[in-house]
Amino acid sequence: MFLRFATGEALTDCYLQCVADCAEFEIPTMVVHLPSDSKPYNARGLDRIKRITEKAEQLGVNVALENLRNLANLAYVLEQVDSLRIGFCYDCGHHYRYYPNDDLLSKFGSRVMALHLHDNNGSYAQHGLPFDGTIDWSTTMKKIAETNYSGATAIEAMNWDYEKLSAKVFLHKRLNEQKGWKHYANGSITQ
Repeated sequence: MFLRFATGEALTDCYLQCVADCAEFEIPTMVVHLPSDSKPYNARGLDRIKRITEKAEQLGVNVALENLRNLANLAYVLEQVDSLRIGFCYDCGHHYRYYPNDDLLSKFGSRVMALHLHDNNGSYAQHGLPFDGTIDWSTTMKKIAETNYSGATAIEAMNWDYEKLSAKVFLHKRLNEQKGWKHYANGSITQ
């Protein structure tokens, strides 16, 4: 998006079409990846974000910007774009992988529009099943609860570290773990 010329324009056109598609199929929120901080924000990129914002406002679609290796770009856009249709997709696995010492939910929690939950051990973005890594789920869920977010949540576990498991066994493992979770209230989880 912050890229020059045709590449950035093509990506912007793609996102504009995604906003239209979300409106057509009654999908309330789409998630967007801003560039990493190695491709810093600029006026061109901000203008493109504003075009996406206008389309989202016209069509009633939320655009949630996901945290990746893009904290400076994310903060800049959320500070510069004052729209109820532009918000934050909190990804806990990316948070603890790339910015473990930053309190992203204190910074952007009032703008949470989507949640991606997965676990990792901090060495790479594993996208493991919750409780299979080193994320402190009690603290994470308390911080999420403090945002008062009540929308959809994606368990964004991939089978990258479960390659030896068939899809059936992987899903069975996930289902059994989920059955073991008790409802979390006020940010506490018990198994």
